[in-house]
Amino acid sequence: MDLTDIDNWDTAALDVLVAELNGRFTSVVDADAMLRKVAATPGWKGEGATAAGESFRSVSTSLNDEAAALGAASELARQTSIAVGELKSALTLLRADASDADMVIHPPPTVDDASQMAPAHSDLTGEERAEREKTKRHLLVRARALVVQAKDIDNDTASVLRKIVAGEIAYPEFGSLTEAFESGRAGASLTAPTWPNMDTKSPEEVDAWWRALPEAQKQQMIAEYPGLIGNLDGVDAASRDVANRIALVARTQRVEAELAALDRAYIGARGQYALASRLAAKREELDSLRAIETALNGDYRVDHNDTGAQAFLLTFQPDGKETKAAVAVGDPDKARHVSVTVPGVNTEARSIGTMTSEAGALRREALGILATTGGEGEAVSTVAWIGYDTPDVNDGAPWEALGDGKAKAGADSLVDFTRSLGLTSDHSEAEQHLVLNGHSYGSTTASLAMQAGAHEYVDDTVFYGSPGVYANTSSQLGLEHGHAYLMNDPDDRWINLAAREGIHGPNPFASDFIQLSTDERTTADNVHRDGVDSHGQYSRAQEDHGTPGTRENPLRISGYNLAAVLAGRPELADRAE
Repeated sequence: MDLTDIDNWDTAALDVLVAELNGRFTSVVDADAMLRKVAATPGWKGEGATAAGESFRSVSTSLNDEAAALGAASELARQTSIAVGELKSALTLLRADASDADMVIHPPPTVDDASQMAPAHSDLTGEERAEREKTKRHLLVRARALVVQAKDIDNDTASVLRKIVAGEIAYPEFGSLTEAFESGRAGASLTAPTWPNMDTKSPEEVDAWWRALPEAQKQQMIAEYPGLIGNLDGVDAASRDVANRIALVARTQRVEAELAALDRAYIGARGQYALASRLAAKREELDSLRAIETALNGDYRVDHNDTGAQAFLLTFQPDGKETKAAVAVGDPDKARHVSVTVPGVNTEARSIGTMTSEAGALRREALGILATTGGEGEAVSTVAWIGYDTPDVNDGAPWEALGDGKAKAGADSLVDFTRSLGLTSDHSEAEQHLVLNGHSYGSTTASLAMQAGAHEYVDDTVFYGSPGVYANTSSQLGLEHGHAYLMNDPDDRWINLAAREGIHGPNPFASDFIQLSTDERTTADNVHRDGVDSHGQYSRAQEDHGTPGTRENPLRISGYNLAAVLAGRPELADRAE
């Protein structure tokens, strides 16, 4: 089985077969009706009538078996036609993507440069060649996934046909031919395509597998495995959101029931420390779940005409030391400009509301910049990512913030998350603009992610309130000079001390990163903006009232700088003096 077989699959013939099988079932129904009419002939009695009745019953049983087999064959042909049609569409799209990249896909599959473009490719820089090789790898993964799905469809079809031929799809107990036909249909469904290897899966493999799934099977997978699909990097944002919302509701109901049971047990056994501890933990978990729900229901619109401000739950992992969550404001798959913000110490899912509100404000500010600089109509999505266990310096473990263990663990997850955003985007790699922001210890995590592979899709990165990032050149992050930014307020003393002492690598103030201002000033849009007065103010609005990220309540200079980079207008960001 290869790409040629997918091309040669004839869905029209399958559709004709469905019609013929359904017509055959109509003939069986007519024959059954005639037999019943003959068997009911008035006045026919005696041995002949008895023998005829037994014969008719035997024939009726045979007709039931045939109806079941016809139902199975008809449904198999129908589902195969749909699955093959979607497979062909996916192959057409894949070839179009290859053509856009001046490449061509051959069976069984291989991906090569288009022959007519070979001379032009000889002039590519090393970086451009690396980019093309990455594109080839992604196209090849998608092509191989289509072949895997084709084999899966073929194997399923053969399995059902063998059952039909062996007479295993027979339902003589049904008195109704329609019931027999429907029972045969129920036994002929195609199985879900082969899962990616969960131990070795990559976002590229998941993306290719998910794209190849028929829509009905996607919905089935979401319904049956919401906790898995919702957190599978390589699955599109809308599907992850649906799956994670299902999982969130189920988890909330479960925790509420567990908490009620613990409450009853505690009332009947006062003074038990273990019960009190479990109660406190459950209440904290419920607080986190409700915070996520509240964040999803927030109003993040710029105005009443803003139809792209929906919240998407991209990550929901309630099992572990802390609940992990990521909420996007705006669909990241449809957005031209996407940012992911990584938080620092003491951040947990209960903080998701604040982070999502700040994400909404950043989106508003970026859209405002785009609207006045020729980018009106370009969509923006901002992601609040609490996808790792941040150091908890208030819980008796302040040393966690001095090491890189938490940052390394978070970076591993962050790499796949950013790759997923790049793969599932409706925009090409060249069109999508992805920015990775890191605040405080989150800047350390973000930098390690960049060095571990996130740079494949990330175009710009901004570190603010940073204690150090284990790098002092843009090239170490996989970026060209001018695409890495640093924003540390001079009054952020403890953080700046950690940076200068090299706790997390070289002093970032001595790096080649572009240093942005945190001082009060009037920006290019003629809005006066406050500076940063404390470590937590970088991404916040100036006031505690009003809608943040609007002219009535603008972001501080630091937030404006973040928005300028996100909007792809870094020249508007205020440089440090």
